[in-house]
Amino acid sequence: MNASSTGPRIARIVAALALAAACAGCSLLDPYNIIGREGEEAASIPDAYVPGRIDAPLGRETRLRAFDFVWDTIDRRYHDPSFNGVDWKAVGERYRPLALAAPSDPAFWDVLDRMTGELRDSHTRVESPRDVQLRTRHEAITLGFTMLPVEGKLAVATVNPNGDAWWAGVRPGMRVTAIDGKPAAQAYAALLAQSRQASTDRARFFAAMRRLVMGAEGSKVSFTFERSDGERFDATLPRERIQRPLRETHRVLPSGFGYLRFSEWSVGLTFRALAALDKLHDTPGIIIDLRGNPGGSVHMVNAMLERFFTRRTAIGTATTRNGKSVSLLFGTVEIIRLKREIEGNPNAYRGPVAILVDGGSASGSELFAGTMQAVGRAKVVGQPSCGCLLGFLGYAKVPGGAELAYSEVGFVLANGRHVEGEGVIPDVTVPITLSDLSLYRDRTLEAAEALLARESTRPPR
Repeated sequence: MNASSTGPRIARIVAALALAAACAGCSLLDPYNIIGREGEEAASIPDAYVPGRIDAPLGRETRLRAFDFVWDTIDRRYHDPSFNGVDWKAVGERYRPLALAAPSDPAFWDVLDRMTGELRDSHTRVESPRDVQLRTRHEAITLGFTMLPVEGKLAVATVNPNGDAWWAGVRPGMRVTAIDGKPAAQAYAALLAQSRQASTDRARFFAAMRRLVMGAEGSKVSFTFERSDGERFDATLPRERIQRPLRETHRVLPSGFGYLRFSEWSVGLTFRALAALDKLHDTPGIIIDLRGNPGGSVHMVNAMLERFFTRRTAIGTATTRNGKSVSLLFGTVEIIRLKREIEGNPNAYRGPVAILVDGGSASGSELFAGTMQAVGRAKVVGQPSCGCLLGFLGYAKVPGGAELAYSEVGFVLANGRHVEGEGVIPDVTVPITLSDLSLYRDRTLEAAEALLARESTRPPR
């Protein structure tokens, strides 16, 4: 979760202090280097990082600088001085020759990312120049469908109706039986073996799927699919670049309950999501759908939490390496306090709340769902979440065009639980089945509506 996105007020402060920080270089002014990392000279992305072209070579000296920058930054600034029990020095000694010997620049960046993965922390990562380009342009590479492990099988979960996969006949609930001519289980095992470590098995599954998808744009992957009647067919699908616009949707369901879903915890979506809550304020219960929502801004999380508490409420604590709050300007401007509280609002929504999560609900989604659950303000429905809840304060630019995210803040919920490495465990678990996928049946939403029907008969908070 990007814990530095604290809204326009902090943005103005950062802008006002940037010149002073550049001149003073004072660790007391900016102890977390929040301003400093934004003020670094941009590590340019070569022109080679455009669709259809290959990566420009870095050179040995740039590789050395990039490797040392990543290892040293984590060594000095990672939130846990024990590095999650990992011998970080030994990790560096093991990966340094691997990085320098990488046969290509993409392989080099992959080695650096796998090195950060040794921490088993999904937030601490190296994004290659191409990944940086995709993220900053709100783009993604896709094969037109997604997969999940369902009932011990690799199954189609969603299909883009505008992509080649849909027109090839791929539908949710189908089994994937082969990938590039290899049995699906064997192909997945190979992808998993090549993928970085992560905070949970769920997170590592998505890392393996990302490795499958994130090949060269325009390259193709062949699949064999199996329909529910046992009939199989083959399809060769291209890797395509698509836009990932921010999305928010809300409505009053036929059941009368409010429903809100948004694509990520983005400052750009905050107003829209809060306005949607206002429109749903008179409904007898609200469902907040965070399935597949990877997280984002802690500012938006805090703003949303404020809409559900009528009085001041302690919601947990934040942890840092030095045991101090995250601040600027000699500690006078707090960005993240160690003691997390909600101020409360007498006009806050008082009805029951159900929050939907799955393995793709991560970071900010887990902070919101876990916080609401821990203080008894909401019930969580679905499948265990990612287990990926740490905070970073902004990307650091790596020599050669990549960027580094490294965890600097941990979170402990009001009930003492750590979501990182565990996930938010639903109050009502609803397993995903092949049958439900093929029927387009949303049993998780059904369970949430049934839960709210029971809860809404109770007196409001």
